[in-house]
Amino acid sequence: MPMPPRRFAFLGLAVVLLLPLRMLATTVDAPPFKDLVGSADYVVRGVVKSVSSAWRQAPDGRNYIATKVELEVHDVIRGTPPASVVLEFVGGRVGEDELRIEGAPKLQIGEEDIFFVQGNGRMMYPLVGIMHGLYPILHDFKTGADYVLRSNGMPLYSEQDVSQPMNRLSAAKQQNPAALPMTAGAFVRAIRNQPDRVAANALEN
Repeated sequence: MPMPPRRFAFLGLAVVLLLPLRMLATTVDAPPFKDLVGSADYVVRGVVKSVSSAWRQAPDGRNYIATKVELEVHDVIRGTPPASVVLEFVGGRVGEDELRIEGAPKLQIGEEDIFFVQGNGRMMYPLVGIMHGLYPILHDFKTGADYVLRSNGMPLYSEQDVSQPMNRLSAAKQQNPAALPMTAGAFVRAIRNQPDRVAANALEN
């Protein structure tokens, strides 16, 4: 009988101890929408083109598994991404060994998502708030509409839902049980309409 893969699970900051990476944000609390947008270096809609994991060596000599995820960008929603977007994550699977970041979503080739990228190459998981910086897109073949989900598969009914705990039912859905999930187009417009943090601070002052 083949041996099951060895898994190494870490909670958020525990992985920080593995690598001397500069951490700009490590919280996994659900951020308010304005902070989700304002904290991102750039926001893109794209399809996962490739996923590759390999062993790496940290400067202190310890080995770890890292994963590169190449995106085919379909829409630059905010900010200025590099010409080729390749996200670098701590974690992944090589052979029978797996390093897993607790709560971090797994990206699969062919899936389409909206990515709030922050600190790529510097953070263990370069999305704002880890699981809170990824929004899968579900295509409804019956209606032709594209709907936005949270990274755990729960539908998003309003951009304000991003600040809710993952397992909590949307306030908009509670108020209107007949409400449909938010479309990708509506979510993208809300992101683009969010004032820049610098401009917002200037108005407040």
